Amino acid sequence: MVKYVANMHGDEAVGRELLVYLAQYLLNNYGKDERVTKLVNNTDIYLMPSMNPDGFEKSVEGNCNSKGDYSGRENANHVDLNRNFPDQFYKRTNYLQKGGSILDGRQNETVAMMTWIATEPFVLSGNLHGGAVVASYPYDSGSALPCCVESKSPDDELFKYLAHTYADNHPQMRTGNACSHDVFQGGVINGAYWYEVIGGMQDFNYARSNAFEITFELSCCKYPTASNMPKYWRLNKESLIKYLEQAHIGVKGLVRDTNGEPIEAATIIVHGINHNVSSTHRGEYWRLLLPGTYNIHAEAWGYRPSDQINVTVMSGEPSIVNFTLTQDTYDDQGKLKSNEVEEFIRPIDKYGFFHNTEFKHHNYIAMENYLKELNLNYPNITRLYSIGESVKGRQLYVMEVTENPGKHSQDKPEVKYIGNMHGDEVVGREILLLLLKYLCENFETNERVTKILKNVRLHVMPSMNPDGYEIFKEGTIYGVRGRANAKGVDLNRNFPDQYETNDV
Repeated sequence: MVKYVANMHGDEAVGRELLVYLAQYLLNNYGKDERVTKLVNNTDIYLMPSMNPDGFEKSVEGNCNSKGDYSGRENANHVDLNRNFPDQFYKRTNYLQKGGSILDGRQNETVAMMTWIATEPFVLSGNLHGGAVVASYPYDSGSALPCCVESKSPDDELFKYLAHTYADNHPQMRTGNACSHDVFQGGVINGAYWYEVIGGMQDFNYARSNAFEITFELSCCKYPTASNMPKYWRLNKESLIKYLEQAHIGVKGLVRDTNGEPIEAATIIVHGINHNVSSTHRGEYWRLLLPGTYNIHAEAWGYRPSDQINVTVMSGEPSIVNFTLTQDTYDDQGKLKSNEVEEFIRPIDKYGFFHNTEFKHHNYIAMENYLKELNLNYPNITRLYSIGESVKGRQLYVMEVTENPGKHSQDKPEVKYIGNMHGDEVVGREILLLLLKYLCENFETNERVTKILKNVRLHVMPSMNPDGYEIFKEGTIYGVRGRANAKGVDLNRNFPDQYETNDV
């Protein structure tokens, strides 16, 4: 999957129109032009002509520079979207202090892009800007000075190659002096060396997803008149297509278990390069690499790491490297070499537990530790994941309990329990924590429990409203404090209703 995103700054309009032309070109030439047909058949291409449509509407055709108040460049809230992303080097941009969320302070456009980037398996990305003619590559931040010092990523050589792929095929960009006020050697530059951008989208792609993104500045004039657009299409056509083709360099393959089932979120590790990619829910992965020889292996939670594979990457087509991981069932732990094994029957208490159970309330930290300990002790039947965050940034934890967790099976119905939707209603929260412990301890010793976990995928969310719980005081019988979430909203009155009109 590859994406081009344009018009992040609303007054930088060339990229916006180029993506419309590119879409038309690909569609018109599909099935007629061999190169285009091959590219479309083998690549999922996503084109976003405008990330900032509100800003564009405030911009003026023919203006080569931003307005004095930056209206048009910024979104409708007067925020520069290319300074609004979390930054890996400046944690203050992540808003996680004092229980905040990484989404706090983000614009609607930024949240939409963050979600898209984090949830789709993009391999390659281009961000189209204007105001200069150059290909700028990561990092944009992290240098000791605001300019003139490189901030190199672990994939610095690969990023230079990708930047040159665009610049070398652009008649003006490759000269490095298309605009009178700029000189860029070979038409490319490290972002931080040019000038520091804190909170940029380019670095977010690399730091938070599988995507490698380059920023392409395409015109000296930010919003040239429409009569100039044929010239810009001629200058950029080959570069735009050539860059898309780079999604097919390096290695790709599948990560599966011994039954041939895909493994999601497996980590693909290239030794010597401190940047990993992960597999999709279909077990697919793509790792862009320059030609050369690499040692690669795959890892996944609950599985033994694969053997290292020596891979030679050639130019052109990617090398295919598949991994098969064996589930780590911990069967070998505690085995005795002697054939004389004394049978030991564990005693069960009156509540059905093998281990001492303390009946108490668990605040958020205690609940989190409780769930993580269960997952650590029973990795073969549990999977701990989060479906999102509360208003205060607390994880909405879910524990899956089943034999071979994390794998969909058409023979296993999926069931969920949800507790503590109203933060002041705490019994269900604790009952679900006890249920998880009971199921884990009794698997393969209790016939009923074993049958359930072999035939059902159970998802348990002990607390849907952890913020409300933290406000509530133990022993309170009446009152509404803690019932709602941290914004004072009753979550059980916040869903669309089939009998009422729901505003869209």
